[in-house]
Amino acid sequence: MGSSLNPDDIKEGDDVYFECVIQSNPKPYKMSWFHNGKELHSNVSAGIILSDQSLVLQSVSRASAGDYTCLAVNSEGKGASNPVSLRIR
Repeated sequence: MGSSLNPDDIKEGDDVYFECVIQSNPKPYKMSWFHNGKELHSNVSAGIILSDQSLVLQSVSRASAGDYTCLAVNSEGKGASNPVSLRIR
């Protein structure tokens, strides 16, 4: 979760961002984000923005709560992050 965010003080309507720090060789050719195990796709009108290694959720609602993970894939295989739990007040 973005370093400027307080994970214990996120309310409905707030914007939230996640960063995925990837250290791999070779570099990943694909990166995906998941919410409770379901892959997310960029959807600006729904407030879901994927760019490089970040995920932005605009104006979150209670439905946005749950576990978020990122997955990186390179020619050697794939690796997923530990889940980060998002709680909405």
